[in-house]
Amino acid sequence: MNLLQLTIETFDKNVETDFTSFKNHINYIEDHNTVVNGLTFAFFGLTEIIIKRVYLTFELNNIIHTIERVYQSGRCILRCDDLENEEARHHIHNILNMNYNQFLHQFIMPASFIETWIQSPTEALMRSFLSTKSVTTSDTKMIEEQINDTMAFLNSYEDYKSACAYITKNKPYLSLYSNHLDQLEKSLEDKKKKVLREIELVTELDDMEKKAAIRKQQQQTIDKRREGLNALSLLYDEYLISQDHLFDLEASYTRAVYLYGSENDDYMRMYHHYMNSIAGILAKDLKEGTPCPVCGSLHHPKPCLIEGREISQELLFKKEAILEKTRTDLEKKRLEKATYMVRHQRLIEKIIEKKKELDITEDISKEMFIRELSVLNTDYLSHYKEDKKLLDEIGYLHKLEKHLPALKQDYHEILMAIEEVKEEYLTLQKKIKHAEKFCDEIIQKYSFIMYVDENIIENKKKECLNNQKILTLLHKQTIPLEEDVTSFITQLMNTANRLLKQITHDRLQLILDNKLYLQEEDHLSLVKDSTMLGLCIIVLGYSLSSMISHQDILFIDHSLQEDYHETLINTLSISPYFSSLYITK
Repeated sequence: MNLLQLTIETFDKNVETDFTSFKNHINYIEDHNTVVNGLTFAFFGLTEIIIKRVYLTFELNNIIHTIERVYQSGRCILRCDDLENEEARHHIHNILNMNYNQFLHQFIMPASFIETWIQSPTEALMRSFLSTKSVTTSDTKMIEEQINDTMAFLNSYEDYKSACAYITKNKPYLSLYSNHLDQLEKSLEDKKKKVLREIELVTELDDMEKKAAIRKQQQQTIDKRREGLNALSLLYDEYLISQDHLFDLEASYTRAVYLYGSENDDYMRMYHHYMNSIAGILAKDLKEGTPCPVCGSLHHPKPCLIEGREISQELLFKKEAILEKTRTDLEKKRLEKATYMVRHQRLIEKIIEKKKELDITEDISKEMFIRELSVLNTDYLSHYKEDKKLLDEIGYLHKLEKHLPALKQDYHEILMAIEEVKEEYLTLQKKIKHAEKFCDEIIQKYSFIMYVDENIIENKKKECLNNQKILTLLHKQTIPLEEDVTSFITQLMNTANRLLKQITHDRLQLILDNKLYLQEEDHLSLVKDSTMLGLCIIVLGYSLSSMISHQDILFIDHSLQEDYHETLINTLSISPYFSSLYITK
């Protein structure tokens, strides 16, 4: 059997023991008596202390079992692996396959018996100890009923005190809840009025926004007209500037044409004069009958004569360069004029297109612009004043619209708070009524419970404790078995010696020959030394428990002598053979 977890609830304290946390070779259980009583109460319903509830988990053959035993509704209720009462009791018996005495012998080994047996190791004493058949008496059922009745009263008294304390503590809160509810409902009503008022205002928002949209469209038409007129005015101003510039280009081009013509005439005259000068030079040497170097004629009826000042070729080239410059300037002026004419024409087309867009048929003039813009400005100012007022109202309503969800949320939260407070109020009221009814039921059952003091309760606990001890003593009565235990004692001694030799490195062993002797390094002595006596008690107790239960778990009770306790701990703590041994303080 592998114990896992034990929880014990008494009237004075709660004890929790986690057996899985015991990892050292020798472990200490702080409250050995309570733990042993918790185990015996869980398995057999027997205890020497007052236990209200015990919960135990243990493992056997790789199966985890759970046992719960609790006093409830005036009786002791047992549950084991989801089975209840008689089924659970039968189930536990099948799991353990042992009765109360066998359990005590296997798991709670009294050092006093081993010490007595060492002093007088007889088969009769061992047979008496190993007896396992319980003695049944007619008093058992009556004592169990008395225990159940007393436990029922103690539980009722504790419940009654708790219920009275709960009523005293919580009843004043009912008026506080009631006042809080009144305040919340008033706040809810105010919030509701505000929500409805804002919802009513916000419903006008759609109509106002439609009206604003129409006015916005009208305003956009006016703005578009103004923008169109402004654009046309800019185009017109640009046209006037362009027209003046074009006139300047025309004049510049005309001057360039005149200059080019004048220069060209001068150049042609100079060119002809230059050519005549060359011919005159050639003519000076002509003789009749001599061929002309130009045409080869032998006759020269009218030779060319040089008139005026002779013109050089260099002077002619300079004049030609001046003529070329004037021609280039003329071409530049022509291209500039032609290019600007195209731009000017495009500007005219833009003006025509913009007039068509604005549906203007009259000729453009400054008067026309002034008249049109004056009308539009008047309309714009009129719309602006009305639109501003309308947009201010819409802006206010939009603020309300944005605020409305938060207002609704506040309303919803107050509503939820009312529901929550109301639920808490009703729950508390229900619990108080239930507690009062519970107290009345206990008073009907125990009419004197209102006058019970702590002395009566202590007497009841003592009465219950005495009955539990009497019941435990009755169950501990046994009938000696008749079978021979010689072979069992031999096996016990062999097991004990094997452990003892391992602990003491083959220095010690026990010999049983009417008396129990301790053999140490080839000489025998009676076991009298306190340290050796304690060691033998533990070794024999461990061996006896292991042989009976086939488990490596043993509780040694508080009858161990303090003078050799520490020595035993030091001796056994280094041995791996007591890994599951539990020694109490």
